[in-house]
This record gives sequence, structure tokens and C-alpha cells, in this order.
Amino acid sequence: RFSFCREKLSVARLQREVAQSKSEGAMREKLIHELEEERHLRLESEKRLREVTLESERSRAQMRGLQEQFSRMEETVRNLLQSQGSPGQHGEGTVSIMKVYQ
Repeated sequence: RFSFCREKLSVARLQREVAQSKSEGAMREKLIHELEEERHLRLESEKRLREVTLESERSRAQMRGLQEQFSRMEETVRNLLQSQGSPGQHGEGTVSIMKVYQ
């Protein structure tokens, strides 16, 4: 009879261990799934960051090109205005391009 009780307790303990092991296994699977999802999101974010960085660099290069082009146009307009101006204008200094634009 004492042996039967001890076996019953032993079986109950083993059942608890099995249940705990299953629970830990389920938690482990859930954590692995969450880690994979986080990794996927991180990779997507890094990819988007690379795309945005590249786009930003292209935009900066384009802006520099436009600024240089605008400066050349400004200089051309200034030269044209000075060459078309009256002799008195040359002594007054640089012609305001903004006045001419208006």
C-alpha cells in the first residue's frame, strides 16, 4: 500500500514535469516565432533605410547640380544686363538681378 502511494506521487510528479516541459516547449516555440518576426521586421527596416539614404544622396547631388546651374544662369543674366546697359550703369556697380526679374 505504501509502495502504491509512492508510485502515485511519482506518477503525479512526472505528469507535472511533462506538463511543464510541454508548456516550456510552447513558450520556446512562441519566442522563436517572435524572434523570427522581429528579425524580418529589422531586415525590412534596414532595407528601407538603405533605399531612403540612397534617395537622399541622389537628391543632394541633384540639388547641387541645380544650384550650380542656377549660378551659371545668374552669371549669364548679369553679364547680359551689363553688356546691354548704358555706359552710366557700369559705374553704379552690380545690377540687382532680382530687380530685373521683377
